[in-house]
Amino acid sequence: MCRLSILVVTLFFLTQRACSIDELETNSTSRNSLSGEEPKEEELLDIEDELVVTKESEQERKLRIEKQAAANITKILDSILDGYDSSLRPGLKGPPTEVVADIFALSIGPIIEVDMEFKIDVFFRQRWQDKRLQYEGNMDQLRLSTIMLKDVWYPDTYFLNGKSSKRHVITTPNAMFRVERDGSVLYTQRLTIVAECQMQLHKYPMDTQVCPLEIGSNSYSTDDIRYKWKYGVPHEDKSIDIDPLATMAQYTLEKKFQAYSYIKPNNRIGNRSVLVTKFTFVRHVGFFLIQTYVPCVLIVILSWVSFFLNREATPARVALGIMAILTITTMGWSSRSVLPKVSYAKAVDWFNVLCFAFVFAALVEFAAVNYFTKRRGGSLPGMEDNEDEDDCAQAASSSPCLQQQSTRRTSNRSPPESDLDSDEFVYRPVVRSEKVDAALRRKKRFTLLSSITRYNIKVKNPRDYDKPSLCSDFLNCLSGNQEYRERRKGRSRNNDKAFNSVSKIDEISRIMFPISFIVINALFWIAYSF
Repeated sequence: MCRLSILVVTLFFLTQRACSIDELETNSTSRNSLSGEEPKEEELLDIEDELVVTKESEQERKLRIEKQAAANITKILDSILDGYDSSLRPGLKGPPTEVVADIFALSIGPIIEVDMEFKIDVFFRQRWQDKRLQYEGNMDQLRLSTIMLKDVWYPDTYFLNGKSSKRHVITTPNAMFRVERDGSVLYTQRLTIVAECQMQLHKYPMDTQVCPLEIGSNSYSTDDIRYKWKYGVPHEDKSIDIDPLATMAQYTLEKKFQAYSYIKPNNRIGNRSVLVTKFTFVRHVGFFLIQTYVPCVLIVILSWVSFFLNREATPARVALGIMAILTITTMGWSSRSVLPKVSYAKAVDWFNVLCFAFVFAALVEFAAVNYFTKRRGGSLPGMEDNEDEDDCAQAASSSPCLQQQSTRRTSNRSPPESDLDSDEFVYRPVVRSEKVDAALRRKKRFTLLSSITRYNIKVKNPRDYDKPSLCSDFLNCLSGNQEYRERRKGRSRNNDKAFNSVSKIDEISRIMFPISFIVINALFWIAYSF
Protein backbone atom coordinates (compact mmCIF):
# COMPACT_ATOMS: atom_id res chain seq x y z
CA MET A 1 0.00 0.00 0.00
CA CYS A 2 2.90 2.29 0.73
CA ARG A 3 4.30 1.76 -2.74
CA LEU A 4 0.91 2.41 -4.30
CA SER A 5 0.56 5.67 -2.35
CA ILE A 6 3.99 6.80 -3.44
CA LEU A 7 3.12 5.95 -7.06
CA VAL A 8 -0.14 7.96 -6.89
CA VAL A 9 1.59 10.95 -5.34
CA THR A 10 4.33 10.84 -7.96
CA LEU A 11 1.84 10.70 -10.81
CA PHE A 12 -0.12 13.61 -9.31
CA PHE A 13 3.01 15.68 -8.96
CA LEU A 14 4.09 14.95 -12.56
CA THR A 15 0.64 15.84 -13.83
CA GLN A 16 0.64 19.16 -11.99
CA ARG A 17 4.15 19.84 -13.23
CA ALA A 18 3.16 19.23 -16.83
CA CYS A 19 0.12 21.48 -16.49
CA SER A 20 2.22 24.25 -15.04
CA ILE A 21 4.73 23.94 -17.86
CA ASP A 22 1.96 24.14 -20.41
CA GLU A 23 0.51 27.23 -18.69
CA LEU A 24 3.93 28.82 -18.54
CA GLU A 25 4.54 28.15 -22.21
CA THR A 26 1.12 29.46 -23.11
CA ASN A 27 1.49 32.63 -21.04
CA SER A 28 4.91 33.28 -22.42
CA THR A 29 3.71 32.82 -25.93
CA SER A 30 0.73 35.08 -25.37
CA ARG A 31 2.89 37.79 -23.78
CA ASN A 32 5.33 37.64 -26.59
CA SER A 33 2.57 37.78 -29.13
CA LEU A 34 1.00 40.83 -27.42
CA SER A 35 4.29 42.64 -27.05
CA GLY A 36 5.43 41.60 -30.50
CA GLU A 37 8.64 40.11 -29.06
CA GLU A 38 9.96 36.61 -29.66
CA PRO A 39 10.56 34.25 -26.65
CA LYS A 40 14.00 34.39 -25.19
CA GLU A 41 16.48 31.55 -25.73
CA GLU A 42 16.73 30.92 -21.97
CA GLU A 43 12.97 30.43 -21.69
CA LEU A 44 12.97 27.93 -24.58
CA LEU A 45 15.74 25.88 -22.96
CA ASP A 46 13.80 25.70 -19.71
CA ILE A 47 10.70 24.43 -21.55
CA GLU A 48 12.69 21.73 -23.42
CA ASP A 49 14.24 20.49 -20.18
CA GLU A 50 10.81 20.15 -18.61
CA LEU A 51 9.52 18.15 -21.64
CA VAL A 52 12.50 15.75 -21.57
CA VAL A 53 11.93 15.07 -17.90
CA THR A 54 8.26 14.42 -18.55
CA LYS A 55 9.00 12.03 -21.48
CA GLU A 56 11.47 10.02 -19.47
CA SER A 57 8.91 9.67 -16.77
CA GLU A 58 6.36 8.27 -19.25
CA GLN A 59 8.86 5.65 -20.50
CA GLU A 60 9.70 4.65 -16.98
CA ARG A 61 6.02 4.31 -16.22
CA LYS A 62 5.46 1.97 -19.21
CA LEU A 63 8.50 -0.05 -18.27
CA ARG A 64 7.22 -0.43 -14.73
CA ILE A 65 3.84 -1.58 -16.04
CA GLU A 66 5.48 -4.21 -18.29
CA LYS A 67 7.61 -5.45 -15.44
CA GLN A 68 4.59 -5.60 -13.22
CA ALA A 69 2.65 -7.62 -15.85
CA ALA A 70 5.55 -10.03 -16.32
CA ALA A 71 5.80 -10.44 -12.61
CA ASN A 72 2.08 -11.16 -12.43
CA ILE A 73 2.30 -13.80 -15.22
CA THR A 74 5.28 -15.40 -13.55
CA LYS A 75 3.40 -15.43 -10.29
CA ILE A 76 0.37 -17.01 -12.00
CA LEU A 77 2.51 -19.69 -13.68
CA ASP A 78 4.31 -20.42 -10.44
CA SER A 79 1.00 -20.81 -8.68
CA ILE A 80 -0.61 -23.13 -11.26
CA LEU A 81 2.52 -25.24 -11.80
CA ASP A 82 3.13 -25.66 -8.08
CA GLY A 83 2.50 -29.33 -7.50
CA TYR A 84 1.44 -29.90 -11.15
CA ASP A 85 2.18 -33.42 -12.48
CA SER A 86 2.49 -33.35 -16.29
CA SER A 87 2.37 -37.15 -16.49
CA LEU A 88 -1.26 -37.33 -15.34
CA ARG A 89 -4.19 -36.38 -17.50
CA PRO A 90 -6.77 -33.80 -16.33
CA GLY A 91 -9.56 -35.25 -14.21
CA LEU A 92 -7.80 -38.52 -13.58
CA LYS A 93 -10.59 -40.09 -11.55
CA GLY A 94 -13.41 -38.43 -13.46
CA PRO A 95 -14.90 -38.67 -16.95
CA PRO A 96 -12.62 -38.93 -19.99
CA THR A 97 -10.94 -35.79 -21.24
CA GLU A 98 -12.46 -34.43 -24.42
CA VAL A 99 -9.99 -33.32 -27.06
CA VAL A 100 -11.57 -31.16 -29.76
CA ALA A 101 -9.66 -31.00 -33.06
CA ASP A 102 -9.83 -29.25 -36.39
CA ILE A 103 -7.55 -29.07 -39.44
CA PHE A 104 -6.53 -26.28 -41.79
CA ALA A 105 -4.76 -27.72 -44.85
CA LEU A 106 -2.14 -25.53 -46.50
CA SER A 107 -1.36 -27.88 -49.39
CA ILE A 108 -2.00 -31.44 -50.51
CA GLY A 109 0.25 -33.52 -52.72
CA PRO A 110 1.97 -35.15 -54.33
CA ILE A 111 0.01 -38.39 -54.54
CA ILE A 112 2.31 -41.31 -55.31
CA GLU A 113 0.44 -44.27 -56.79
CA VAL A 114 3.35 -46.70 -56.81
CA ASP A 115 3.72 -46.35 -53.00
CA MET A 116 -0.01 -45.75 -52.40
CA GLU A 117 0.54 -42.67 -50.27
CA PHE A 118 -0.22 -38.95 -50.24
CA LYS A 119 1.33 -35.93 -48.55
CA ILE A 120 -0.51 -33.16 -46.74
CA ASP A 121 0.71 -29.99 -44.99
CA VAL A 122 -1.65 -28.85 -42.21
CA PHE A 123 -2.16 -26.71 -39.15
CA PHE A 124 -3.45 -29.22 -36.60
CA ARG A 125 -5.33 -27.65 -33.69
CA GLN A 126 -6.27 -29.35 -30.41
CA ARG A 127 -8.35 -27.97 -27.53
CA TRP A 128 -8.97 -29.45 -24.11
CA GLN A 129 -9.68 -28.26 -20.60
CA ASP A 130 -7.30 -28.72 -17.68
CA LYS A 131 -8.79 -27.34 -14.46
CA ARG A 132 -5.38 -27.48 -12.83
CA LEU A 133 -4.38 -24.53 -15.09
CA GLN A 134 -7.15 -22.21 -13.87
CA TYR A 135 -5.92 -18.85 -12.54
CA GLU A 136 -7.21 -15.52 -11.24
CA GLY A 137 -6.30 -12.14 -12.56
CA ASN A 138 -7.19 -9.46 -15.07
CA MET A 139 -5.72 -11.39 -18.05
CA ASP A 140 -8.20 -13.41 -20.10
CA GLN A 141 -5.54 -15.46 -21.90
CA LEU A 142 -1.92 -16.39 -21.36
CA ARG A 143 0.08 -16.47 -24.60
CA LEU A 144 2.90 -18.76 -23.73
CA SER A 145 5.88 -20.23 -25.50
CA THR A 146 5.87 -23.88 -26.51
CA ILE A 147 8.68 -24.37 -23.99
CA MET A 148 5.94 -24.59 -21.41
CA LEU A 149 4.72 -27.83 -22.98
CA LYS A 150 7.39 -29.77 -21.14
CA ASP A 151 5.79 -28.70 -17.83
CA VAL A 152 2.11 -29.37 -18.64
CA TRP A 153 0.09 -32.33 -19.88
CA TYR A 154 -1.01 -32.55 -23.53
CA PRO A 155 -2.57 -35.46 -25.47
CA ASP A 156 -0.29 -37.96 -27.20
CA THR A 157 -2.08 -37.63 -30.54
CA TYR A 158 -0.73 -39.45 -33.57
CA PHE A 159 -1.88 -40.33 -37.10
CA LEU A 160 -2.91 -43.95 -37.37
CA ASN A 161 -2.27 -44.29 -41.12
CA GLY A 162 0.73 -41.97 -41.18
CA LYS A 163 3.95 -43.31 -42.67
CA SER A 164 6.08 -40.35 -41.65
CA SER A 165 5.55 -36.89 -40.19
CA LYS A 166 7.62 -33.76 -39.80
CA ARG A 167 7.33 -30.73 -37.54
CA HIS A 168 8.27 -27.36 -38.97
CA VAL A 169 10.94 -25.69 -36.84
CA ILE A 170 12.35 -23.04 -39.21
CA THR A 171 13.01 -20.36 -38.15
CA THR A 172 11.37 -21.26 -34.86
CA PRO A 173 8.99 -24.12 -34.00
CA ASN A 174 5.73 -23.45 -35.87
CA ALA A 175 3.50 -23.99 -32.84
CA MET A 176 1.19 -21.98 -30.59
CA PHE A 177 0.24 -22.55 -26.96
CA ARG A 178 -2.55 -20.63 -25.17
CA VAL A 179 -4.12 -21.00 -21.73
CA GLU A 180 -7.37 -19.27 -20.78
CA ARG A 181 -8.60 -18.28 -17.36
CA ASP A 182 -10.95 -21.27 -16.99
CA GLY A 183 -8.16 -23.75 -17.81
CA SER A 184 -8.98 -24.22 -21.52
CA VAL A 185 -5.88 -24.98 -23.57
CA LEU A 186 -5.28 -24.37 -27.29
CA TYR A 187 -2.32 -26.14 -28.91
CA THR A 188 -1.61 -25.62 -32.62
CA GLN A 189 1.28 -27.00 -34.61
CA ARG A 190 2.21 -27.20 -38.28
CA LEU A 191 2.86 -30.72 -39.60
CA THR A 192 3.70 -32.35 -42.90
CA ILE A 193 2.24 -35.85 -42.96
CA VAL A 194 2.82 -38.69 -45.41
CA ALA A 195 -0.21 -40.96 -45.01
CA GLU A 196 -1.12 -44.31 -46.48
CA CYS A 197 -3.95 -44.45 -49.02
CA GLN A 198 -5.20 -47.79 -50.35
CA MET A 199 -6.10 -46.86 -53.91
CA GLN A 200 -8.46 -48.66 -56.26
CA LEU A 201 -6.93 -48.41 -59.73
CA HIS A 202 -9.46 -50.38 -61.79
CA LYS A 203 -10.45 -47.23 -63.72
CA TYR A 204 -6.99 -45.67 -63.89
CA PRO A 205 -6.54 -43.01 -65.27
CA MET A 206 -10.29 -42.17 -65.14
CA ASP A 207 -10.40 -42.97 -61.43
CA THR A 208 -11.41 -41.11 -58.28
CA GLN A 209 -9.43 -41.79 -55.11
CA VAL A 210 -10.63 -41.33 -51.53
CA CYS A 211 -7.72 -41.01 -49.08
CA PRO A 212 -8.36 -40.98 -45.31
CA LEU A 213 -6.46 -39.31 -42.48
CA GLU A 214 -7.03 -41.01 -39.13
CA ILE A 215 -6.27 -39.32 -35.79
CA GLY A 216 -6.18 -40.96 -32.37
CA SER A 217 -4.35 -41.39 -29.09
CA ASN A 218 -1.29 -43.55 -28.83
CA SER A 219 -1.68 -44.81 -25.26
CA TYR A 220 -5.04 -43.63 -23.86
CA SER A 221 -8.24 -45.61 -24.30
CA THR A 222 -11.77 -44.26 -24.48
CA ASP A 223 -11.89 -44.32 -20.65
CA ASP A 224 -9.29 -41.55 -20.57
CA ILE A 225 -9.57 -39.58 -23.83
CA ARG A 226 -12.30 -39.04 -26.38
CA TYR A 227 -11.68 -37.14 -29.59
CA LYS A 228 -14.29 -34.90 -31.21
CA TRP A 229 -14.37 -32.61 -34.19
CA LYS A 230 -14.74 -28.89 -33.53
CA TYR A 231 -18.19 -28.85 -35.09
CA GLY A 232 -20.55 -31.57 -34.03
CA VAL A 233 -22.90 -33.78 -35.99
CA PRO A 234 -24.09 -33.19 -38.68
CA HIS A 235 -21.58 -30.41 -39.49
CA GLU A 236 -18.41 -32.28 -38.76
CA ASP A 237 -17.11 -31.65 -42.29
CA LYS A 238 -16.80 -27.92 -41.43
CA SER A 239 -13.98 -28.83 -39.08
CA ILE A 240 -11.81 -29.40 -42.18
CA ASP A 241 -10.73 -26.35 -44.12
CA ILE A 242 -8.25 -25.84 -46.92
CA ASP A 243 -6.38 -22.87 -48.30
CA PRO A 244 -8.27 -21.51 -51.35
CA LEU A 245 -4.95 -21.09 -53.19
CA ALA A 246 -4.00 -24.75 -52.79
CA THR A 247 -4.04 -26.50 -56.18
CA MET A 248 -2.93 -29.86 -57.56
CA ALA A 249 -1.45 -30.56 -60.99
CA GLN A 250 -2.91 -34.00 -61.62
CA TYR A 251 -6.01 -34.00 -59.41
CA THR A 252 -9.01 -31.92 -58.46
CA LEU A 253 -9.75 -31.91 -54.73
CA GLU A 254 -13.44 -31.90 -53.96
CA LYS A 255 -14.32 -29.22 -51.40
CA LYS A 256 -16.92 -31.42 -49.73
CA PHE A 257 -14.99 -33.32 -47.07
CA GLN A 258 -16.07 -36.36 -45.12
CA ALA A 259 -15.43 -36.18 -41.37
CA TYR A 260 -16.63 -38.45 -38.58
CA SER A 261 -15.50 -40.15 -35.38
CA TYR A 262 -15.78 -43.75 -34.25
CA ILE A 263 -14.57 -46.16 -31.61
CA LYS A 264 -11.88 -48.56 -32.78
CA PRO A 265 -12.24 -51.81 -30.80
CA ASN A 266 -9.16 -53.40 -29.32
CA ASN A 267 -9.38 -56.22 -26.81
CA ARG A 268 -5.75 -56.07 -25.67
CA ILE A 269 -5.15 -52.39 -24.91
CA GLY A 270 -8.69 -51.05 -24.85
CA ASN A 271 -10.94 -49.34 -27.33
CA ARG A 272 -9.63 -46.17 -28.97
CA SER A 273 -11.40 -43.00 -30.00
CA VAL A 274 -10.52 -42.14 -33.61
CA LEU A 275 -11.21 -39.12 -35.80
CA VAL A 276 -11.37 -39.66 -39.56
CA THR A 277 -11.40 -37.21 -42.43
CA LYS A 278 -11.49 -38.30 -46.07
CA PHE A 279 -10.16 -36.34 -49.03
CA THR A 280 -11.63 -37.06 -52.47
CA PHE A 281 -9.30 -36.65 -55.47
CA VAL A 282 -10.58 -36.70 -59.06
CA ARG A 283 -7.79 -37.42 -61.54
CA HIS A 284 -7.29 -35.30 -64.66
CA VAL A 285 -7.26 -37.34 -67.88
CA GLY A 286 -5.62 -34.69 -70.09
CA PHE A 287 -2.04 -35.77 -69.38
CA PHE A 288 -2.79 -39.39 -70.22
CA LEU A 289 -4.62 -38.44 -73.41
CA ILE A 290 -1.44 -36.77 -74.63
CA GLN A 291 0.95 -39.34 -73.20
CA THR A 292 -0.80 -42.65 -73.92
CA TYR A 293 -4.19 -42.65 -75.62
CA VAL A 294 -3.57 -40.40 -78.63
CA PRO A 295 -0.18 -42.02 -79.54
CA CYS A 296 -1.70 -45.51 -79.30
CA VAL A 297 -4.60 -44.53 -81.56
CA LEU A 298 -2.20 -43.03 -84.09
CA ILE A 299 -0.08 -46.18 -84.12
CA VAL A 300 -3.18 -48.31 -84.76
CA ILE A 301 -4.15 -46.01 -87.64
CA LEU A 302 -0.58 -46.28 -88.94
CA SER A 303 -0.92 -50.06 -89.07
CA TRP A 304 -3.90 -49.63 -91.42
CA VAL A 305 -1.61 -48.07 -94.03
CA SER A 306 -0.58 -51.59 -95.00
CA PHE A 307 -4.11 -52.16 -96.38
CA PHE A 308 -3.37 -49.56 -99.06
CA LEU A 309 -0.04 -51.09 -100.08
CA ASN A 310 0.00 -53.69 -102.84
CA ARG A 311 0.10 -57.26 -101.66
CA GLU A 312 3.46 -57.92 -103.32
CA ALA A 313 5.16 -55.39 -101.01
CA THR A 314 5.90 -58.04 -98.41
CA PRO A 315 8.93 -56.37 -96.76
CA ALA A 316 7.12 -53.05 -96.36
CA ARG A 317 3.94 -54.50 -94.89
CA VAL A 318 5.71 -56.88 -92.53
CA ALA A 319 8.09 -54.18 -91.29
CA LEU A 320 5.19 -51.79 -90.73
CA GLY A 321 3.24 -54.35 -88.71
CA ILE A 322 6.19 -55.39 -86.55
CA MET A 323 7.15 -51.77 -85.88
CA ALA A 324 3.61 -50.97 -84.73
CA ILE A 325 3.50 -54.02 -82.44
CA LEU A 326 6.83 -53.17 -80.80
CA THR A 327 5.82 -49.54 -80.31
CA ILE A 328 2.52 -50.46 -78.67
CA THR A 329 4.30 -52.93 -76.39
CA THR A 330 6.87 -50.33 -75.33
CA MET A 331 4.20 -47.75 -74.55
CA GLY A 332 2.28 -50.29 -72.48
CA TRP A 333 5.33 -51.04 -70.35
CA SER A 334 6.12 -47.35 -69.85
CA SER A 335 2.58 -46.59 -68.65
CA ARG A 336 2.75 -49.39 -66.08
CA SER A 337 6.16 -48.43 -64.67
CA VAL A 338 4.69 -45.69 -62.43
CA LEU A 339 1.93 -47.92 -61.02
CA PRO A 340 1.95 -50.52 -58.27
CA LYS A 341 2.05 -54.18 -59.25
CA VAL A 342 -1.59 -54.95 -58.56
CA SER A 343 -3.21 -58.24 -59.47
CA TYR A 344 -6.01 -56.77 -61.59
CA ALA A 345 -6.07 -55.08 -64.99
CA LYS A 346 -6.51 -51.33 -65.11
CA ALA A 347 -8.34 -49.30 -67.75
CA VAL A 348 -5.08 -48.23 -69.38
CA ASP A 349 -4.04 -51.90 -69.57
CA TRP A 350 -7.24 -52.83 -71.38
CA PHE A 351 -6.72 -49.97 -73.81
CA ASN A 352 -3.17 -51.11 -74.54
CA VAL A 353 -4.43 -54.67 -75.09
CA LEU A 354 -7.12 -53.34 -77.43
CA CYS A 355 -4.60 -51.39 -79.52
CA PHE A 356 -2.19 -54.33 -79.53
CA ALA A 357 -4.97 -56.63 -80.76
CA PHE A 358 -5.79 -54.33 -83.69
CA VAL A 359 -2.15 -53.93 -84.68
CA PHE A 360 -1.61 -57.68 -84.45
CA ALA A 361 -4.78 -58.30 -86.47
CA ALA A 362 -3.45 -56.00 -89.21
CA LEU A 363 -0.32 -58.14 -89.45
CA VAL A 364 -2.36 -61.34 -89.50
CA GLU A 365 -4.55 -59.80 -92.21
CA PHE A 366 -1.55 -59.47 -94.48
CA ALA A 367 -0.64 -63.09 -93.80
CA ALA A 368 -4.15 -64.06 -94.90
CA VAL A 369 -3.85 -61.90 -98.02
CA ASN A 370 -0.53 -63.50 -98.89
CA TYR A 371 -1.85 -67.01 -98.23
CA PHE A 372 -5.09 -66.77 -100.21
CA THR A 373 -3.56 -64.96 -103.18
CA LYS A 374 -2.54 -67.18 -106.14
CA ARG A 375 0.99 -66.45 -107.22
CA ARG A 376 0.93 -63.68 -109.76
CA GLY A 377 -2.74 -64.41 -110.23
CA GLY A 378 -4.18 -61.13 -111.45
CA SER A 379 -1.62 -59.11 -109.50
CA LEU A 380 0.51 -57.90 -112.39
CA PRO A 381 -1.14 -57.57 -115.79
CA GLY A 382 2.23 -57.82 -117.44
CA MET A 383 2.48 -61.33 -116.04
CA GLU A 384 -1.15 -62.38 -116.41
CA ASP A 385 -0.28 -64.40 -119.48
CA ASN A 386 1.95 -66.58 -117.32
CA GLU A 387 -0.76 -67.70 -114.87
CA ASP A 388 -1.09 -71.03 -116.63
CA GLU A 389 2.68 -71.42 -116.57
CA ASP A 390 2.66 -71.17 -112.75
CA ASP A 391 -0.26 -73.54 -112.55
CA CYS A 392 1.58 -75.96 -114.78
CA ALA A 393 4.65 -75.68 -112.60
CA GLN A 394 2.54 -76.78 -109.66
CA ALA A 395 1.19 -79.73 -111.68
CA ALA A 396 4.10 -80.68 -113.93
CA SER A 397 2.61 -84.05 -114.70
CA SER A 398 -0.25 -82.50 -116.68
CA SER A 399 0.74 -82.82 -120.34
CA PRO A 400 -2.14 -80.68 -121.72
CA CYS A 401 -0.80 -77.77 -119.76
CA LEU A 402 2.62 -78.30 -121.27
CA GLN A 403 1.08 -78.34 -124.70
CA GLN A 404 -0.72 -75.07 -123.99
CA GLN A 405 2.50 -73.59 -122.66
CA SER A 406 4.50 -74.61 -125.75
CA THR A 407 1.72 -73.42 -128.04
CA ARG A 408 1.74 -69.98 -126.36
CA ARG A 409 5.50 -69.76 -126.74
CA THR A 410 5.18 -70.75 -130.38
CA SER A 411 2.62 -67.99 -130.96
CA ASN A 412 4.71 -65.39 -129.20
CA ARG A 413 7.91 -66.02 -131.15
CA SER A 414 8.73 -67.57 -134.48
CA PRO A 415 10.76 -70.74 -134.20
CA PRO A 416 14.04 -70.94 -136.01
CA GLU A 417 14.15 -72.49 -139.46
CA SER A 418 15.95 -75.54 -138.09
CA ASP A 419 12.99 -76.22 -135.78
CA LEU A 420 10.15 -76.20 -138.31
CA ASP A 421 9.06 -79.62 -137.14
CA SER A 422 6.24 -78.89 -134.72
CA ASP A 423 6.46 -82.30 -133.08
CA GLU A 424 10.06 -81.79 -132.17
CA PHE A 425 9.28 -78.31 -130.92
CA VAL A 426 6.49 -79.57 -128.72
CA TYR A 427 8.50 -82.49 -127.48
CA ARG A 428 11.38 -80.43 -126.03
CA PRO A 429 9.36 -78.83 -123.20
CA VAL A 430 8.06 -82.25 -122.28
CA VAL A 431 11.48 -83.76 -121.83
CA ARG A 432 12.88 -80.64 -120.19
CA SER A 433 13.93 -81.35 -116.63
CA GLU A 434 12.16 -79.87 -113.59
CA LYS A 435 15.32 -78.03 -112.52
CA VAL A 436 15.44 -76.16 -115.82
CA ASP A 437 11.79 -75.21 -115.47
CA ALA A 438 12.37 -73.88 -111.94
CA ALA A 439 15.38 -71.85 -113.09
CA LEU A 440 13.40 -70.31 -115.92
CA ARG A 441 10.54 -69.44 -113.62
CA ARG A 442 12.89 -67.74 -111.18
CA LYS A 443 14.46 -65.82 -114.01
CA LYS A 444 11.12 -64.64 -115.35
CA ARG A 445 9.59 -63.87 -111.98
CA PHE A 446 8.23 -60.37 -111.92
CA THR A 447 9.27 -58.65 -108.69
CA LEU A 448 8.07 -55.37 -107.25
CA LEU A 449 11.49 -53.79 -107.73
CA SER A 450 11.68 -54.73 -111.38
CA SER A 451 8.17 -53.44 -111.99
CA ILE A 452 9.02 -50.09 -110.44
CA THR A 453 12.27 -49.91 -112.39
CA ARG A 454 10.57 -50.76 -115.64
CA TYR A 455 7.88 -48.23 -114.99
CA ASN A 456 10.37 -45.46 -114.26
CA ILE A 457 12.73 -45.97 -117.18
CA LYS A 458 10.05 -46.48 -119.79
CA VAL A 459 9.44 -43.50 -122.07
CA LYS A 460 5.96 -42.09 -121.68
CA ASN A 461 3.51 -42.77 -124.41
CA PRO A 462 1.75 -39.70 -125.84
CA ARG A 463 -1.54 -41.37 -125.08
CA ASP A 464 -0.80 -41.06 -121.35
CA TYR A 465 -1.34 -37.32 -121.43
CA ASP A 466 -5.08 -37.72 -121.60
CA LYS A 467 -5.14 -39.30 -118.14
CA PRO A 468 -7.29 -37.80 -115.36
CA SER A 469 -5.75 -35.33 -112.93
CA LEU A 470 -3.74 -36.40 -109.88
CA CYS A 471 -6.52 -35.34 -107.52
CA SER A 472 -9.03 -37.44 -109.46
CA ASP A 473 -6.69 -40.44 -109.35
CA PHE A 474 -6.29 -40.07 -105.59
CA LEU A 475 -10.04 -39.86 -104.95
CA ASN A 476 -10.75 -42.86 -107.18
CA CYS A 477 -8.11 -44.90 -105.38
CA LEU A 478 -9.52 -44.05 -101.95
CA SER A 479 -13.08 -44.80 -103.00
CA GLY A 480 -12.06 -48.10 -104.62
CA ASN A 481 -13.69 -47.27 -107.96
CA GLN A 482 -13.68 -50.60 -109.79
CA GLU A 483 -14.31 -49.02 -113.21
CA TYR A 484 -11.32 -46.76 -112.72
CA ARG A 485 -9.14 -49.72 -111.76
CA GLU A 486 -10.21 -51.70 -114.81
CA ARG A 487 -9.41 -48.75 -117.04
CA ARG A 488 -5.99 -48.41 -115.44
CA LYS A 489 -5.42 -52.14 -115.80
CA GLY A 490 -6.23 -52.00 -119.50
CA ARG A 491 -3.96 -49.02 -120.02
CA SER A 492 -1.14 -50.80 -118.22
CA ARG A 493 -1.67 -53.87 -120.33
CA ASN A 494 -1.44 -51.88 -123.56
CA ASN A 495 1.59 -49.90 -122.42
CA ASP A 496 3.34 -52.92 -120.92
CA LYS A 497 3.31 -51.28 -117.46
CA ALA A 498 2.96 -52.97 -114.10
CA PHE A 499 -0.39 -52.57 -112.37
CA ASN A 500 -0.96 -54.03 -108.91
CA SER A 501 -4.25 -55.64 -108.16
CA VAL A 502 -6.06 -55.20 -104.87
CA SER A 503 -7.05 -58.08 -102.65
CA LYS A 504 -10.67 -58.39 -101.61
CA ILE A 505 -9.45 -58.94 -98.04
CA ASP A 506 -7.67 -55.58 -98.11
CA GLU A 507 -10.79 -53.88 -99.45
CA ILE A 508 -12.91 -55.31 -96.63
CA SER A 509 -10.24 -54.50 -94.01
CA ARG A 510 -10.14 -50.84 -95.03
CA ILE A 511 -13.74 -50.54 -93.87
CA MET A 512 -14.07 -53.12 -91.11
CA PHE A 513 -10.97 -52.22 -89.09
CA PRO A 514 -11.80 -48.49 -88.59
CA ILE A 515 -15.49 -49.17 -87.89
CA SER A 516 -14.78 -51.88 -85.34
CA PHE A 517 -12.06 -49.79 -83.67
CA ILE A 518 -14.40 -46.81 -83.31
CA VAL A 519 -17.22 -48.95 -81.89
CA ILE A 520 -14.98 -50.70 -79.36
CA ASN A 521 -13.43 -47.38 -78.31
CA ALA A 522 -16.88 -45.89 -77.74
CA LEU A 523 -17.85 -48.83 -75.54
CA PHE A 524 -14.55 -48.56 -73.67
CA TRP A 525 -14.96 -44.87 -72.84
CA ILE A 526 -18.60 -45.29 -71.87
CA ALA A 527 -17.77 -48.19 -69.56
CA TYR A 528 -14.92 -46.44 -67.72
CA SER A 529 -16.24 -42.88 -67.65
CA PHE A 530 -19.33 -43.63 -65.57
